[in-house]
Amino acid sequence: MLKNKNNFLLLLASLVSVASIAQTNTIAPKPTTTNYMEGLMITVALLLVVVVWVLAKVLMMVSKKAVEISKLGASKAMMIFVVVMGSLFSKNLSAQTNSVIADTTKVVTTNFYGGLSYNTFWTMASVILLELVVVFLLVLFIRNIFRAIHPIEKIIVAGKMQTDSWLVKTWHQLDKQFFTKAVPLEKEADMLLDHDYDGIKELDNALPPWWKYGFYITIVVAVFYILKFEVWHTGMNPTEEYNTEMTIAKTETDAYLASAKENVDENSVTDLDAAGNAAGKAIFAKTCVPCHLADGQGLVGPNLTDEYWIHGGSIKDIFKTIKYGFPDKGMQSWQTTYSPVEMQQLSSYIRSLRGTNPPNPKAPQGDLYKEVAVSVDSAVIGKINDAK
Repeated sequence: MLKNKNNFLLLLASLVSVASIAQTNTIAPKPTTTNYMEGLMITVALLLVVVVWVLAKVLMMVSKKAVEISKLGASKAMMIFVVVMGSLFSKNLSAQTNSVIADTTKVVTTNFYGGLSYNTFWTMASVILLELVVVFLLVLFIRNIFRAIHPIEKIIVAGKMQTDSWLVKTWHQLDKQFFTKAVPLEKEADMLLDHDYDGIKELDNALPPWWKYGFYITIVVAVFYILKFEVWHTGMNPTEEYNTEMTIAKTETDAYLASAKENVDENSVTDLDAAGNAAGKAIFAKTCVPCHLADGQGLVGPNLTDEYWIHGGSIKDIFKTIKYGFPDKGMQSWQTTYSPVEMQQLSSYIRSLRGTNPPNPKAPQGDLYKEVAVSVDSAVIGKINDAK
């Protein structure tokens, strides 16, 4: 495989030498400023320097191996020498690139691209391009020498020679070593067992490595689980986890409900305690007295202390009346004036006026309203208590 490559190798060594000379001659002035483009190009150049150095090392190792195996003559030894010299030149190229990068940290006078000067940009671009060329050539040489040491297996199909690509061959090796360890088709006859069930035969293949590794991992996890929960008791069992999560959920629910008090509407409103009624009384004195008088006995508006209500006497009905109003009957909407909480306080206070019997009450208006007691069957109560 190495035959007739002398000229090409000499050309490679010449290119590397020219590259090193070109980089030496294209060093830009010392820097005055920095920017993101310069940092990016310097980073790429440094990474390529590392790649070139690694490939040069690999090339030298492969070349030495080729010499040992092939026992090359004088002409082939000269070819290997050229390759090695080319890798040495690539080392010099790495050193020169470092000096170029150290000296071209930027910028002359005018901006060309990304804040870099014209000379600096093209100098760095040339360095990166030359490094890419060297990387490509080194990979090419390593590949060819490796093929000379390890020839590709040749398969004849329909009179034509077939060869697997490097990628396919690598995948087969990985698959055989880490995934299936399956025996090749041409060797399956050696792995057949004596078992034969209606023409179905069994191969003595090993278990897939991924399955075995997974099984081993479950064993390790099981041991760790037993130690953690049954020996050291450093973890919570399912009951403890449930109780902890329920406690957290209750805390979050209480926090939400506390923050959702302003979301009261006609469907969720409830009667308040004495403090809430006191706040509602202050609102009533400021807003409702002109129509309902101070004690709620009614003037222009209806009496709020009797059992008769025009639009319903429940807390929800009163809240809805205050919120939306009835303009056709002289009752305005207060939802733009008061918050939902304030309307709830006012509704609860109005409910507390029922049965106070103030002096000079207005005649009843509307329909008689009676509270509807919620009755629960005793059997249902018994089931609830049993559930508790």
